Amino acid sequence: MSGETTDTVTVMARTMSALGRLTTRSRMRRELGGQSAKLSPTDMWLVDRVSEFGPARMSELATWQSVDRSTMTTQVGKLEKLGLVQRAPDPQDRRAIVVSVTEAGRQLHEESRAAACAAFDSMLTDWSDAERCQLTESLTHLVDSLEKHLSTKSEDHSTER
Repeated sequence: MSGETTDTVTVMARTMSALGRLTTRSRMRRELGGQSAKLSPTDMWLVDRVSEFGPARMSELATWQSVDRSTMTTQVGKLEKLGLVQRAPDPQDRRAIVVSVTEAGRQLHEESRAAACAAFDSMLTDWSDAERCQLTESLTHLVDSLEKHLSTKSEDHSTER
């Protein structure tokens, strides 16, 4: 690695650490997600996932979250008690369970998304449209790369068992 590349990677690592720290602050989570005190970020991710992509099998959601099915069952149970999601047998395979969003869950998702958009708009008010577009493209590329990397690592570990 060249000196310039090393410096860039070092700054990137520091920036990612700072971003992780900032996004776990409760004030930031409230501003970006308009979240209820009853919901964790993981709960909101699940409501958002089912709202955006439609019903999904419990096993798919567990894989997506990289958790055990029993953990997903507990998480979905909590959201179901709150009236945000519902479970039903999969019409294709009655042994499997499909999770879908309820109207209350969809409304929470929409309110959360609107709160996040308003917060980002306010935080980045002095950024040009070009800067906002560049950030969006870079973050999208980063998320895609991280998901690909984690997916590959997950597959590597599953073949080791």
